[in-house]
Amino acid sequence: MSVRTLMVLLAFGFAVFLAVVSLGSLLSIFVAGIVALGLDPVVGALTRRGWKRGPAALAVFAALFVFVFLIVVLTVGPLWGQVVDFVDMLPQYWNDISNSDAFDAFLSNGGKETVENALKDIAGELPHAATTVLGIAGGVFGSVLSLVTLTFLALFLLMERPTITDWLFGFAPPAQEARWRPVLEDSISAVSSSLIGNVAISLVAATVAGLSAWIFGLPFPIVLAVITGFLDLIPQIGATIAAVILVLVALTVSTEAAIAMALIQVVYQQVENYIVYPVVYRRAVELSAFTTIVSVLIASSILGVVGAILAVPFAAVVKIVIREASGPRRARMEALRAPPALPEGGPGE
Repeated sequence: MSVRTLMVLLAFGFAVFLAVVSLGSLLSIFVAGIVALGLDPVVGALTRRGWKRGPAALAVFAALFVFVFLIVVLTVGPLWGQVVDFVDMLPQYWNDISNSDAFDAFLSNGGKETVENALKDIAGELPHAATTVLGIAGGVFGSVLSLVTLTFLALFLLMERPTITDWLFGFAPPAQEARWRPVLEDSISAVSSSLIGNVAISLVAATVAGLSAWIFGLPFPIVLAVITGFLDLIPQIGATIAAVILVLVALTVSTEAAIAMALIQVVYQQVENYIVYPVVYRRAVELSAFTTIVSVLIASSILGVVGAILAVPFAAVVKIVIREASGPRRARMEALRAPPALPEGGPGE
């Protein structure tokens, strides 16, 4: 084995070691890159209207932040109101329970000792509970910090995308740049079309679910709409999960409401699957249903829910790259399969 081969193997092994050690950071960079590529055409449209790249990226991210903030406010507001009402009613609930005959019977049958023992157990578990709460708080803080880091990483990638692209193509010959630069632009367009289209479809699904829940008198219709919208971001299977949740919640109101909700979801999913999805994915992304499901299953096993959401744009990019890379060979094979050309004079001559 030559020294050069040994050095290449050592460098490859070191690169694999670094990739394994920093897998979390690499996944964050990958997610930030997908988000940046998804928003790149929007920023490009603003730059063509005279905006500079930096202010255009900041404006797009500001609009996205406002949108997410409004969703959080609309979701947390009703839940917080219900929690406040419940806390305010706790004294009345306790008064009703303590004055009931069942409570008196419970105390007369030795229930007082049971309550005292339960309070002692709760007091003994308080230190452990406090540690658990601190651990949860630390996890939440870490998640928020990771989200902020991911946001700024995507913002900087979006600002510097043309510079990074030009720098990378600076290492390629002009012929290779002329071949692969359109592939890069097509990949960015596919990522953006799939992400923006997926968000638009989810907004429609959330609107249908929220209006249906409000009409049938389901509790927390806005929360149900937001849950449906987020689940609908997962292609193929997310809408089904959301429909099951809506029907189960409708059962708490009445059987008729559950049946009506099920019918509405079945009809809407048919419209979404056979009218909306073909327009978004088959024309913009050109992915079959089989490819979509397989990509979702693989990506979700690696990145969870985030992977399921990003599976379609990533699969679209892979398909575009493979199609271009295999183009010359497919052209040669097609030429070999073509029938031989006949002489100009025809078969009679």
